[in-house]
Amino acid sequence: MRTRRLAEIFVNIEALFLLCLAAYLIIRSLTSELTEADAVAAEIVFLILGAVGLFFAGRGMVRSKRYGRGAIVMANLIALGVAYYMIDGDRIVWGLVLGSVALITGGLTIAATPEMDGEAASNS
Repeated sequence: MRTRRLAEIFVNIEALFLLCLAAYLIIRSLTSELTEADAVAAEIVFLILGAVGLFFAGRGMVRSKRYGRGAIVMANLIALGVAYYMIDGDRIVWGLVLGSVALITGGLTIAATPEMDGEAASNS
């Protein structure tokens, strides 16, 4: 249970980061000239939906539901790809931070296998 709780904490940190990034884009869009407003709006919606999805996936994982773990692992695999391209694009520090958080969160999520005792089996 402790591993699942740690994984949920890291997933919530990732979700909070996505919401902060969406807020930054909203503020930046309102305070500067946009050349491609539709692309920025789509990115904001994507970030908000991703944050909500990660939040609910983390809650599901802690409750031993099957839907939580897969979504978290997939999101962190995508984050590892983004981290690789950040490092490749000379954003080394940001890429290393993102990659580290993705590895920790994904590893905790994979390690948090549901126990097959009566409690976990009845919740599935």
